[in-house]
Amino acid sequence: MIWFRPKRGTRVELTETDFKPDEIVVVSLLERSTQKVGDTLDRLRRDETDLERQIATLTEELRQTRVAITAFDAAGAILAGAAHDSHRPTPAGEVGRLVPRMPSEDQP
Repeated sequence: MIWFRPKRGTRVELTETDFKPDEIVVVSLLERSTQKVGDTLDRLRRDETDLERQIATLTEELRQTRVAITAFDAAGAILAGAAHDSHRPTPAGEVGRLVPRMPSEDQP
């Protein structure tokens, strides 16, 4: 048969304040509901601000992505056109002026 010995812990002296009951703040149901609604509104407003910030960030990323797509579409079209035109020899007479002329001041 096994004998159990109770654990011996340190003894703590209690003061008079340890025997006093905790003060309980009595709050009406209306006050608790008002505080809960206020806390919920604050949280929802913070969430709204955060969502607006995320939407602005994502909108800017979408704009930059669309600009990049447009640029790469144009580059792809140029490269595809150059690849198609490279198979056809260009006659010497068809090459026009590569640099535009500066408009003179007397011309409208």
